[in-house]
Amino acid sequence: MVNRTLLYVMPYGVTVAIGLLLIGISLASRAQSPLLTINTEEYPPFNYQTPQGDIDGIATRQLRHALTHAGIDARFRLLPWARAYTEARLREHHCVYSTTRTSEREPLFHWVGPLVINEWSAFGLLSRHWELTELDQLGKWRVGSFREDAVGDYVANQGVEVLRAPTERENMVRLGAGLIDVIVTGRATAERLAAEEGVAIEHLFTFHYAPLYLACHPSVERSVIERLQRHLDTPPTPKREPLS
Repeated sequence: MVNRTLLYVMPYGVTVAIGLLLIGISLASRAQSPLLTINTEEYPPFNYQTPQGDIDGIATRQLRHALTHAGIDARFRLLPWARAYTEARLREHHCVYSTTRTSEREPLFHWVGPLVINEWSAFGLLSRHWELTELDQLGKWRVGSFREDAVGDYVANQGVEVLRAPTERENMVRLGAGLIDVIVTGRATAERLAAEEGVAIEHLFTFHYAPLYLACHPSVERSVIERLQRHLDTPPTPKREPLS
């Protein structure tokens, strides 16, 4: 901190020089901060690529808003989920969203959020007139999810065998083709992909509400994480239902 008493006796030119030096140090500090690489996947309506090639979605807009107001530069990339997640785990200054914050993942990342709330649900083809109401009933059916997905991991941990596709869209295609019987995923995502793929689905039941976050490699400075968190508009939490 500059001593105010000294400013009164210093020549004007020296005072200006000190001010410019402090500004230069601040700018240099920002310039030296590594550029954040933020990975995501196609998971509409939270994150997806538009026909124009832009990365958009509810979570994306939340994140871009926080980055802008925090004065943090970042580049966005759309990748298959398993790769997007793995790069954030292993590569410095990489992050990934929209990520479920589980106890297994907690120590692996620095976290910002929540960005949105994801309603975990089970879906089947409308034409099959399902009467399923809970996870325990899925054991004898072919249940689909995708690689490194927290929803599929949760269902598998309940003792249900889960078949993994490379992407959520591929999962919906498999359901439509009759290669699987049920998919477990976020409700908003399933309904959006079903409409885009022309698959008539039925919502069977909801089994959890999960906040989704930005997860960053531990190399990302805590000050960056804290600035992002301060500028994030936290979404409202819906009424929670008991886990099945």
